[in-house]
Amino acid sequence: MGASLRISSPGAPPSPPLHPIRPSKVFRIPLFFALGLLLSLSLSALYAHHARPDLLPSFLVFSSTPSHIPRPSGGIHDLPLTLEVRLSWLLSRPALAQWEAELPSRHACPMFTYSRNTYFFHNGDVTDHWAAIGPTEIRKYRSKMVEYLRNVERQGGKLVWEKGMDDHVPKHLRRGLILTGGQGKTLERVKLSLHMLRNVIGSTIPIELYHFPDELQDEEERRELEDSFDVALKSVGQKRFNMEKSWNVKNEAFLATNFTEFIYLDSDNIPLRDPERLFDSVEYRQSGSVFWSDLNKDHPDNAIFRILGRYCSDEHWPAEAGQLLFDKRGNNGLNLAVLHIANHMMGQSDLYGKLSYGDKDLFRFAFYALGLDYQQATKMFASAGGYQAPNGESSSEFCGHSMLHWGLTPLDKINDEDYHPEPYFLHTILAKGRDKLQPSKLFSHVTMPRLDGINEPLLVRTLYEFTGQCFAISLKGPDGAPGSERSVGDGQGVLTLSTKDVVGRETWQALEALSEKYVSIG
Repeated sequence: MGASLRISSPGAPPSPPLHPIRPSKVFRIPLFFALGLLLSLSLSALYAHHARPDLLPSFLVFSSTPSHIPRPSGGIHDLPLTLEVRLSWLLSRPALAQWEAELPSRHACPMFTYSRNTYFFHNGDVTDHWAAIGPTEIRKYRSKMVEYLRNVERQGGKLVWEKGMDDHVPKHLRRGLILTGGQGKTLERVKLSLHMLRNVIGSTIPIELYHFPDELQDEEERRELEDSFDVALKSVGQKRFNMEKSWNVKNEAFLATNFTEFIYLDSDNIPLRDPERLFDSVEYRQSGSVFWSDLNKDHPDNAIFRILGRYCSDEHWPAEAGQLLFDKRGNNGLNLAVLHIANHMMGQSDLYGKLSYGDKDLFRFAFYALGLDYQQATKMFASAGGYQAPNGESSSEFCGHSMLHWGLTPLDKINDEDYHPEPYFLHTILAKGRDKLQPSKLFSHVTMPRLDGINEPLLVRTLYEFTGQCFAISLKGPDGAPGSERSVGDGQGVLTLSTKDVVGRETWQALEALSEKYVSIG
């Protein structure tokens, strides 16, 4: 990384090589001819790039990078470049107006597939805000990002992970699990997750629980957490009262933790298997980060893509950050810079408030800003709930209020095309605000697509929808299973299964036992 962050202005000449080549006289004429040809080609490429910025990142004109590396979205994935070069690339990307990016973004993220509605958090006025972000504002976003990183470094912070940064931490404490929450109902739900981890699953993974300084002041409660669940309590950050939620505690915990590698769980997330096993998965070992899918896909007009120097793309689902897997050493140490950029975005609600829905999007945007890859869990979530209305009354219709997320691929299953990961996390995202649900029907059933691969090309016919009260899965057209009436034979369909059959008898019994307590928390 070097002692300081040095970002050149777009168009600045490259530094001269340390050992300049001195060609002999015999080769001078051919060399001048070659240089002239190269200059001509480069000017042509620059002109083409100005007209079609998706064709070639501008700083790569003189690069020997294979032509297949640049992607239509304008990224520099897979290149082992320094942080300085990646930020210079970001600053040099064209700053486009809405109309200039609309056609390629809407082509790559068509509105007729998936659910691309804007978040309820945005109050319906967000598309006008996106369109109003022009080239001047885009450059401001990018400059603020770079300036924030400079300030981190001026204050002694590290932007890129370097070997030996965790030498002060014993090896058995370099991997662990992070939870956040320190008061009220949030803390009560954390205790349920800790109970599942320690007393049901039997996980021995080191756990850190992060809270704000004004929380967890009761010494008896602190002792209960430390003694009963073997948890290290950590105070971090400050509440941001100008925001609807204090999402910042999550990312501040990621930067503060001594864990080099960590799994994060939201307070309303109930683990179903030992999360420590996920460190040995195929997906995690690729780039040191794994995120799980959310409900919607990206809206093509979101200005965030123009800010990050790319077009909208369906290569990733938006992340659902109720659980994530992360290694600060990943991507040649640049995963640490990702956390810093996400922290900057989280603290700039005036800039990013209408471009995202909190931390769930900002981690992904930080990867995009540096042109870095991250991995997705291979399966879409299933919807867990029961046959009761949101007010607790029995119903003939299923209402899903929790996201059942699947695990990852073990190394010994890498070539097994029929392998389906185990159920791993029950993120009770909608259930936590309800206090009249019937415990016996809380997690009784699961609905899921019959074909649930994250990159399943036929998934466009089996859509997840948020009704305002429930997670619903709807099938467009007839069931695609062989033998079904009017089957189109594509295998698409929606399955409704008993949760007991999905998670296994012992895990189901544990969920039944905690359901009454969960409902009483409300």
